Amino acid sequence: MTQDNSTGNSLIEDFGTRDIVLEVVADTATQDGAPEVQVTLLVAGVLISGTIVSFKRYAQHHPITARIHEAVEGLAARASNEEGTVRPGPPLYLHLKDAIYYTPGAPQAFPSDRGVFCRVALKDVSAFNFGNVVWPEPS
Repeated sequence: MTQDNSTGNSLIEDFGTRDIVLEVVADTATQDGAPEVQVTLLVAGVLISGTIVSFKRYAQHHPITARIHEAVEGLAARASNEEGTVRPGPPLYLHLKDAIYYTPGAPQAFPSDRGVFCRVALKDVSAFNFGNVVWPEPS
């Protein structure tokens, strides 16, 4: 399947600028019963460690994002009723829970507590690995 966009590139031609592995991981997170996967991402020189969650789980962490999720679900339901089954394109974002940021030269990671959610554009991830980075406790 190809997708036509303003530059005329197909998805096959676009693979050189996309990380298909990370897209599959992000897509898998949206499925019911998906395992929790810990990752560390390199984004604009900052390491971000956390656990991948679905957009639905990400949206539940805050009342505003919960409302956005409800609206998106409603639009998707209407679109599928009007046009038949709508297949979404590849994921554009990765959602993390318990996100911790590590910056070069910083004495410690932030935030120091858990429970922070993060949304990262896949196009901004320059490297990643499975597993979390463990930052030493300040002495």
